Amino acid sequence: MEVENLNLFLSFLKENLKAEEYDPDAYLEKLIIHWGETGRTSFSLNAEETRSGAAATIGYEVRTLYFIRENGQEIPVEDLSEGYDVYRPVLRFSDAPASAAPEDKAAPHSAMNPLHLIRHKAGRTLRSVSDATGIAPEELLRYEEPGYPLEALPLGTAAAIAKALRVHAEDLLSCGPTMPAGRR
Repeated sequence: MEVENLNLFLSFLKENLKAEEYDPDAYLEKLIIHWGETGRTSFSLNAEETRSGAAATIGYEVRTLYFIRENGQEIPVEDLSEGYDVYRPVLRFSDAPASAAPEDKAAPHSAMNPLHLIRHKAGRTLRSVSDATGIAPEELLRYEEPGYPLEALPLGTAAAIAKALRVHAEDLLSCGPTMPAGRR
């Protein structure tokens, strides 16, 4: 996932969080998880973690860019009827004041992907799973998109991800109910 206007999000965190030290990447991942779970286009810090003691909200939008690969390059696709080889979601923070954040509407396809849910419940970040598996974070995000057919994952990939998440590969591929070991 590409991020535009990241400086707006970092300023939002700096202005609102009462903790002097925090991990901006963890908050960005939390925002991405929030979007993946709900499809909503605003993110709020709860009142307990803000300086003011009131919830703070930032708006953003997510659009998808499509590309065709030609001669080792990615060329943007305008007309999807021509097909595409790869797509990339782009998250863009709004520079509108937090109080004027876009209306919080859930997307119709906002169900959480089972792989995403398992990773989230395991408390693992994309980076940590990427480091453990050797799979690029962007590729992991693609596997976690709502509607991605997990049964299409190569068995070796599923096994590596399952090992990193401490679950069985069969649980990932069957999308059955599962929890990471020790988290039941």
